[in-house]
Amino acid sequence: MKISLQSFLLAISVSALISCAQKNLSTEKDIIPSPVEIIKSDGLFTFKSGMSLYINDKNLAPAHTLLQNSLEIDLVESHEELSASIVLRMVEGMKEGGYHLSVNNDRLLLEASDYSGIVAGISTIRQLLPIEAESGLSIPNVEITDYPHYQWRGMHLDVSRHFYSKKEVMKLLDLMSLYKFNKFHWHLTDDQGWRIEIKKYPLLTEKGAWRKYNDQDRTCMQLEKSMRNPDYAIPTDKTSVIEGDTIYGGFYTQDEIKEVVNYAAERGIDVIPEIDMPGHFLAAIQQYPDIACDGLIGWGQVFSSPICVGKDSTLEFCKNIWREVFQMFPYEYVHLGGDEVDKTNWNKCKDCQKRMKSEGLATPEALQAWFVREMEAFFLQNGKRLVGWDEVVEDGLSDKSVISWWRSWCTDAVHKATAAGMKTIICPNSHLYFDYEQKSDFLKKIYDMDVVPSGLSDTQKSLVWGVQCNVWTEWIPTMERMEYMVFPRMMAVSEIAWCEKSRLNDYKTFEQRVMNQLKRLDKLSVNYRIPDLTGFYDRNVFVDKGEFKVDCIMPQVEIRYTMDGTDPSSESALYTTPVTVTKDTEFKFRAFRPDGTFDKLYTASFVKEAVRPALKVTENLKPGLNVALYDFSGNKCADIASSKLIKTYVSERIAYPEGKAGNLAMVYNGYLEVPSDGVYTFSLLSDDGSILKLDDQVLIENDGLHSPAERSAQVALAAGKHKLELSYFDYFGGVLTLYLINEEGEKTECPSEWLKHE
Repeated sequence: MKISLQSFLLAISVSALISCAQKNLSTEKDIIPSPVEIIKSDGLFTFKSGMSLYINDKNLAPAHTLLQNSLEIDLVESHEELSASIVLRMVEGMKEGGYHLSVNNDRLLLEASDYSGIVAGISTIRQLLPIEAESGLSIPNVEITDYPHYQWRGMHLDVSRHFYSKKEVMKLLDLMSLYKFNKFHWHLTDDQGWRIEIKKYPLLTEKGAWRKYNDQDRTCMQLEKSMRNPDYAIPTDKTSVIEGDTIYGGFYTQDEIKEVVNYAAERGIDVIPEIDMPGHFLAAIQQYPDIACDGLIGWGQVFSSPICVGKDSTLEFCKNIWREVFQMFPYEYVHLGGDEVDKTNWNKCKDCQKRMKSEGLATPEALQAWFVREMEAFFLQNGKRLVGWDEVVEDGLSDKSVISWWRSWCTDAVHKATAAGMKTIICPNSHLYFDYEQKSDFLKKIYDMDVVPSGLSDTQKSLVWGVQCNVWTEWIPTMERMEYMVFPRMMAVSEIAWCEKSRLNDYKTFEQRVMNQLKRLDKLSVNYRIPDLTGFYDRNVFVDKGEFKVDCIMPQVEIRYTMDGTDPSSESALYTTPVTVTKDTEFKFRAFRPDGTFDKLYTASFVKEAVRPALKVTENLKPGLNVALYDFSGNKCADIASSKLIKTYVSERIAYPEGKAGNLAMVYNGYLEVPSDGVYTFSLLSDDGSILKLDDQVLIENDGLHSPAERSAQVALAAGKHKLELSYFDYFGGVLTLYLINEEGEKTECPSEWLKHE
């Protein structure tokens, strides 16, 4: 579903062409994020080519261009405000990033105290434009007063794991601007590829930007085949064949970087480059091995080998890179990374040990903190401020630095950062990592999240700078897949970043606004994710007869299905009413967008099953389940039993163990005691793999390495005790919950009083 940038910009405006009939206009109530105050009156303002536009400040010239390009009509600059049909005016006294929009039949006035406010107002105008394309460009007469709650409304994109071209990045920037995002965190380097030209070190892009297919590429290719989804295909325009080998990659020249930065600035977006160090630096180390500890290059148990911070030459190498980066990015803030550093090599390296001795550093952790402080001082000397992932929160930084809180299990990071006077960006992986699989409640989960953690003082709360969603691209190789993972949940981030918490009290209305916005994304050829189809489970059980029922909150989609094992196409049976089943049946089905493109493939099995009898257990059972905890680094549950046992204990819940992180496995054993005969519905959420067995039969398989994923199944059980075994392993995911789902579809954690052991 690729389109050119020119076509994309044209779509923003031409998709809005309609007749002046007010019934066809986009409603002011559909705007995302929701304005603080909006008053609608009768009448319309119609844009026409050749209309006069007045600006009272030369710094608004880019806004003139932005509005003109959005409308795809010529707007002639006027030197007389009173005679102009459109006025963009800088005024004093308005809130930072806020604007006032006044529209009547004859005139449009947009006022703000800064450029970002003017751009926010233009974004609102764009959303007021109609979706259906007929004729004319009209918006309703309105008075809107609006301003953001948070000043950091960010989007992060990793272009190292998989590369995105300049045009693709620009398309993302346009969509960010449409929903009032103002910070673009550009993750430009990592182990898998170096994406930014550094003239002093040409090998970084001559070789470091390219690779033979790696495990991430091969996984994407496997997913393309297994899921029959072309969005996972490795783009051919990012590959080439050299001496018989297919290599993948790409990079941005310094001129292209500057072009993107200027493009973002026109849209009110600051660009924050990330050059991740001292870890995640293998793409550079492989080309310039002297910057690593001598003879210690490669991968540790989890992460790649870092740079050698004991060598002065390594520090100079890093600073030389940043000197060139500073020239390309005018924004005050730059991101150092500082996360996930395997420090094992530093204990073996004579240069690192010498540095530790000379600086009085007792541990490798202290050595990393020293490096981070050195870079902070260097940044400040060059007029820049450091942003780092929350691992650096205890590195002794000044209050001029900023923390990106991503580790949802380290909730004290925000407390520590703000207590030290540091601004903090909220981007926990539990809610705002958009490479994670989207579940049925993904929108509501973001909408309901508390941006500010509990227990902060008023001063600390004021240091919560804003919100950011992060896209890591290990398994996101195409623009289509990236759009699918980002939309529509990016709209929920827009809402919580712009609106004060007290205004976030009507999720149903917000959800309807999202559904209406998806019609706009249809016109913009954005490959958004269709909201989950509902009304069924992965495994559905019936005793006499069952009913295949599917619902979707988007009325414009078609649902097509098959019962013969083939994948549904646009020619397959159209679902209109529930289908009755009396024997074991497997349905395959998917939703089709209005343009004929389709979403993910669903499979639901319907199983005719007698009620499973309860076990006769004579001895008295105790509350909770037996748990065996293992040291585990495998990738499937079947291998857990052969790994090293750490300890056994009893747990009253099925949940991730407190105080643990990564490379572990657990096996729960015991009994599930249900109160009455009936069909029970369970769902198993995990990151990474898990398998649930009842009465020695697999009920839910959620195995393998993956981000948070949830699988569901029904089973007919007689009242009483049933043998339960649940296996789980973790590779730095940290998610495990077994849910019980009632007849209304409501989920609760599996009741602890149902869990028993001998």
